[in-house]
Amino acid sequence: MTQNKNGAAHVAEMNDDDPFLPERFVRAINELGTMLATIYDRRTGLTRNQTRIVIALLDEDGQTQTELAHVLSIHKVSIGIYVGELEALGLVERRTHPTDGRAKCIYLTPLLHANKHIARNHYAAIHQAAVDGIAEEDYLAMLRSMDKMRENLEALDAREGGTSPRRDR
Repeated sequence: MTQNKNGAAHVAEMNDDDPFLPERFVRAINELGTMLATIYDRRTGLTRNQTRIVIALLDEDGQTQTELAHVLSIHKVSIGIYVGELEALGLVERRTHPTDGRAKCIYLTPLLHANKHIARNHYAAIHQAAVDGIAEEDYLAMLRSMDKMRENLEALDAREGGTSPRRDR
């Protein structure tokens, strides 16, 4: 059972046309995210996980592989493989940790910083294509709704003792 926008109970039947069917919501969110990522990845030539690492380092440069693995929920060994690929492309470099000589910190290179405007231009063009034909008030309502859904899920996660990272962006 779900609630409609007026708070009235709505019993979801197994009907794909039912807008309140949870599976329809999950499918729509997943398909949209996959399409955005697919187009972006194709334009940049990076894989999804390479892009996720670059974004995490743009947020906080100099993280260790362990920190990146935790933030991105990717196994530490896999992070090492992706970092190695990014390093081969000249986009990141490993440096010795300032206080732990055994650990390496991952930093974005000047090459990446000099070219990050290209990625931003790709994001802007993809965003523009995605929102084409959507009225401004509908777009803003969608963003507010998504923020509310995230807040609701963060509260649920906290009640269940989860450890979902908070994203303040």
